[in-house]
Amino acid sequence: MRPALEIENDTYKSVAVVQEVPTMPAGSTQLRPHRMAVGLYDLVGSKIALRKSVELDVAGAKTVVTELAGQKVADLLVINDRDLSYAKVRFDDRSIATLKAHLGKIDDSLTRALCWSAAWDMLRDAEINATDFIDIALAGLPGEDDIATVTIIANQLITAVELYSAPSKRDSARLKVGNAYEQMLRQAKAGSDHQLQFARNFTSFASSAEHNDLIKELLDGKLSGLKVDADLRWTFVIALAERGLMDKAALATELLKDNTLTGSLSHATALAALPTAEAKSEVWKSITTEELSTSQREAKIAGFMRALHRPLLAAYVDPYFELLMETWGKKSYEVASKFVMGMYPTFITTKETVDKTSNWLNTTGKDGQDGLRRLVSEGRDALERALRVQAKDK
Repeated sequence: MRPALEIENDTYKSVAVVQEVPTMPAGSTQLRPHRMAVGLYDLVGSKIALRKSVELDVAGAKTVVTELAGQKVADLLVINDRDLSYAKVRFDDRSIATLKAHLGKIDDSLTRALCWSAAWDMLRDAEINATDFIDIALAGLPGEDDIATVTIIANQLITAVELYSAPSKRDSARLKVGNAYEQMLRQAKAGSDHQLQFARNFTSFASSAEHNDLIKELLDGKLSGLKVDADLRWTFVIALAERGLMDKAALATELLKDNTLTGSLSHATALAALPTAEAKSEVWKSITTEELSTSQREAKIAGFMRALHRPLLAAYVDPYFELLMETWGKKSYEVASKFVMGMYPTFITTKETVDKTSNWLNTTGKDGQDGLRRLVSEGRDALERALRVQAKDK
């Protein structure tokens, strides 16, 4: 669903809802009827306020919202206002500009959630670029009071930066988000859930010497109100290891402080996250030849697959495809599927990786079991999506 607007002298001459045929399943032609609302929101002082919401039945390819003709152009036009129907919705350019600057000024939590969801969906479909989404997210995060949303957006920002940003913009995007999280962390209420979540999220984007120093300060408990328990401590330790700021000896010392099962798994992740060819080689050998528990394997994969380590991970693209058939044939489904999904070269986000995946599917893996082919195909689909979105970020 997207708006079709005719504007004259900053007034809507016509507002219509355009419904497009769904892309999945392939060959779909049916348009469903919807009961939904279209809302007009304006920036009033420091708030985005609802001016008018019209409820109507949407049917067919185009439905005119007659009640909105003659209305002043809104700063934010929301299709499916109040979330009355299940539909993918889009924003017009003016609304996107408003969200990039003022998303956090929307008081109504449902409206904010709709805007978050639609913006993410537009990014994944390459209708906005990663730069726009990052601006929207950073405009909304400081004022977002729902901690679950804060967590979700952090994960989406990781994808936006590491997979959906144009390679030439990736480092600057990471720095921008890292700086924003540093500011949010310093301004968060001491001891609050937001402070804790911002501290965790910050480590995903830390990308300067100043950021590294802050991680060390957090690890040492120097931020007022932030309780550094064993779990949070390992978050900081792994982040430092990933950036080459802790070696094996330092990690061994950390393990002595938390010599539990959880501590042992976190230690394994930290070792796998060391940014050296030797560390990656050791982890690859362990994952592909040793008998590991599910939790041990997951811990090592989590450390191995680090976006910051793209140059190191590039060496394992070909070995990954070479081992697929053997792994699937000799290992249990749980072990094999963890390898296929977890070690797919997602961070080598290039057309060459897509081509190698297709080549494997068409040659070596042509007669592979359906489950294996499905998992590899899903990895390729995600990579192809990433490349489409990257192309938008020019």
